[in-house]
Amino acid sequence: MRVLYHHRTQAEDAQGIHIYEMVGAFRALGHEVEMASLTEVDHAAGKKTKGSRWGFITRWAPAWLYELMGLAYNLYGYRMISKKIRKSRPDLIYERYSMNTVCGVWASRRFGIPMILEVNAPLAYEQEKLGQLAFKRLARFTERWTCSNSTRTIVVTGVMRDMIAELGVPKEHIVVMTNGINPEEFHPEIDDSAIRRRHGLEGKTVVGFVGWFRPWHGLEMLLEQMRPMLAEREDLRVLLVGDGPAAPFLREFVEKHGLTDQVVFTGPVKRDEIPAHVAAMDVTVQPSATAYACPMKIIEYMALGKCIVAPNQPNIAEILADGVNCSMFEKEDPESLGAALARVLGSSEERDRLGRAAHDAVQTRGYLWSENARRALDLARGSAGSAQDCPVSSPTELRQ
Repeated sequence: MRVLYHHRTQAEDAQGIHIYEMVGAFRALGHEVEMASLTEVDHAAGKKTKGSRWGFITRWAPAWLYELMGLAYNLYGYRMISKKIRKSRPDLIYERYSMNTVCGVWASRRFGIPMILEVNAPLAYEQEKLGQLAFKRLARFTERWTCSNSTRTIVVTGVMRDMIAELGVPKEHIVVMTNGINPEEFHPEIDDSAIRRRHGLEGKTVVGFVGWFRPWHGLEMLLEQMRPMLAEREDLRVLLVGDGPAAPFLREFVEKHGLTDQVVFTGPVKRDEIPAHVAAMDVTVQPSATAYACPMKIIEYMALGKCIVAPNQPNIAEILADGVNCSMFEKEDPESLGAALARVLGSSEERDRLGRAAHDAVQTRGYLWSENARRALDLARGSAGSAQDCPVSSPTELRQ
């Protein structure tokens, strides 16, 4: 099958990883993929090969201008997609959703080609909540219209499916497809010795986090709860992998409380070094999570067979179950987080048990990019079985 992958993103951070992995999965299954986009990234080299100026423009444009640019893009995007369709005759258009982008559906209808729409966030809701939406009714209309008029619409959680359905998109049109991993990159056999030597973690029990440090990610809450434990246990360390706007505040907290020898900041880390850093962790933590998201890092923690501490909220409960394959705490509750950490830090056997169960869940439930690509292709072909959502965690089911 020939796939035309269309997106209007900057292909950076998690969105870039998702695009890169899905394209790779389609190709690994033996299908041809051509890109239709403003931006292209060489992930191996870590730089953009096309459209680098658009990132600067979109970062500094006011909301009203950005939204009008998004509308104007539809004329350019339709022309670009049409040109590629006439040249390569694809069997499927696969599109990553962007706000006010309708040209993929236009092309799908014009040329009679199925289009699978992948929605990773309800952008109209998200931008309005952040106070960054100028034309609210327009954004909600285009989101509803695009999601309703694709061949099928994929979302990453059941919570997001319900949010999209509330806009007026038929619920039966929406398929839940959890984020995935590449098992060749993320697996329990990864050697962590070099990372442990680099950061002085040999012989230590390591609590870790990977990601972009933002104020709402709950990392200060994590450090606050770890502080008394670090004071009691010489063998305990915290490994924070990444960078971001909250990093200066976190470093200040660590220095203020005399934790500089026990909390390690790696700074920015290349994508291909992430698995080894996670492998060096005994406990992985998701201190906070957006209510409708499917955090990619949790799937990566699971694939590496790591003990996970995560908030008890509906979207996280779709992939994890407390006491079965993770230790959960009540969201935004510092004392509950501390108790969840204490439970697993007190028993290496419990950490191992939860980690094995998390790894098994990735395999048995198909949280793999290759499975996502296969399901998307089945949806395009109209396979009846493919319309089923990805399975979600049930404590009763998992204990059987």
